[in-house]
Amino acid sequence: MKTVPIPEFNGIHDGLRKTFDSGKTLPLEYRKKQLAQIAYMVQENAEAFKKAIHQDMLKPYLESALAELGPIVGQAVRAIQNLEKWTADEHVPEDELDGFHHGWDLKTVRVPRGVVLIVGPWNYPMILTLGPLIGAIAAGCCAVVKPSEVAPHFAELLLDLLPKYVDSSAYRVITGSVPEITALLDLRWDMIFYTGNERVGSIVAKAAAKFVTPCTLELGSKCPVIIDDKISPDDLKIAVRRIAWGKTQNAGQICVSPDYVVVPKTIYNEFIKLYKAAIESFYPDGAEKSDSYARIINESHFKRINDLVGKTKGDIALGGKSVAKEDGFFIEPTLVTDIKRDDVLMSDELFAPVLPVITVKDLDDAISFVNTIPSALAVYLFSTSDESKKKVTQRTRSGQVVFNETFGQLGVYELPFGGLGPSGYGSQMGRHTFEGFTFKRGSIDVPLTLEPMLGFRYPPYTQQASDFFNQMYQLPIPIPKETVAESVVDDLTDKIKHVMAL
Repeated sequence: MKTVPIPEFNGIHDGLRKTFDSGKTLPLEYRKKQLAQIAYMVQENAEAFKKAIHQDMLKPYLESALAELGPIVGQAVRAIQNLEKWTADEHVPEDELDGFHHGWDLKTVRVPRGVVLIVGPWNYPMILTLGPLIGAIAAGCCAVVKPSEVAPHFAELLLDLLPKYVDSSAYRVITGSVPEITALLDLRWDMIFYTGNERVGSIVAKAAAKFVTPCTLELGSKCPVIIDDKISPDDLKIAVRRIAWGKTQNAGQICVSPDYVVVPKTIYNEFIKLYKAAIESFYPDGAEKSDSYARIINESHFKRINDLVGKTKGDIALGGKSVAKEDGFFIEPTLVTDIKRDDVLMSDELFAPVLPVITVKDLDDAISFVNTIPSALAVYLFSTSDESKKKVTQRTRSGQVVFNETFGQLGVYELPFGGLGPSGYGSQMGRHTFEGFTFKRGSIDVPLTLEPMLGFRYPPYTQQASDFFNQMYQLPIPIPKETVAESVVDDLTDKIKHVMAL
């Protein structure tokens, strides 16, 4: 792979700092032009990008168009169309002003963070690398983009194409592996945006902490699928098809892939039957012969997945076949039943076309099981019950909660997408990516003409000033004061109600 020599990193970093300090990236017209160039780069080199991604993991061209190229052009265009709105100052409404602040000009200004580092993953190398870059450009930042070395064809293509379309004094690509990313993390950045696994995310966070650098970390997780015990037979058919589709996209190598499914005992057998039928309908001649099914990225991941399937104590109800060839590493869509919490398949994110099935009594039982596993990027629930949706929303924790769909939420740019706890922090998607690369700077303008109103605050202090400031902590409190005895009684009442409900 072509790389930039590590000794040149300091010079590149200094050059980007010089560009940012010059104010070159601040005008909105400049930002719009750079955003348009990203979209033109994708449109004019669409086949080259699809081919490079296919060479790296045999990802079907349609999946690249759906989840890589299309979203990037869309994000760039939406950023251009909404940039004035996103960057507009936010004035404090008059009815929210403290009485003493009337006449002051109070507002929030969106300011670019500065020179940023974007570290992309291999599984969706375009959307998860250029998506953050679009947000950084819209915010007015300068950036270094580091694509994953695990997808070398895409990384080299980006290294070649990006300088032909955008301003190289503000945006650079640096390829390479561990030595290169280690050297980059030794530099002081104004923000780091990392997408990948928790182990490397922890390393990035520690490196950033040396300089108190803020980060957005989008990490992996075990995203559960819960099927409501109240689901109808017709809705179950649709649900299983959507689960199977989300699981087989990119052969399960997606951070929001359904990692395991929690099924009520009453519909367990029907679920197995429907899942097998869905996979057969997707790949009538088998997944191995299909050009609609991706391959595992490399031999290391291939061996990891095979090792997990070999060690599980569950039963292989579907699939299990794996083949290593020169043209790619194939693992068949696999369904594993009779899984317990301590099974090897439940120890970490699978990132594979392997779906463990957990059986439970009802929705409450499902929620209890899900809550034994660290917070995920998403919790999926298939249900038409508002009560069930509310219960899962309130009693589980995740970056997003998604009803009656899997994977499709990655196309919802109107809402923030991000992790919680070990699945990361910070958010992205559309405006939210832009906001991550900016910070809200408070702006306070106190007119000099208001000096007569402020003169009493200066020494020597007077009784009039003392009386005024003492009034500030005498505001009426809108909630009645509760005595200690009342608090104890309320607590006992709540406990009695809880016991009676059991």
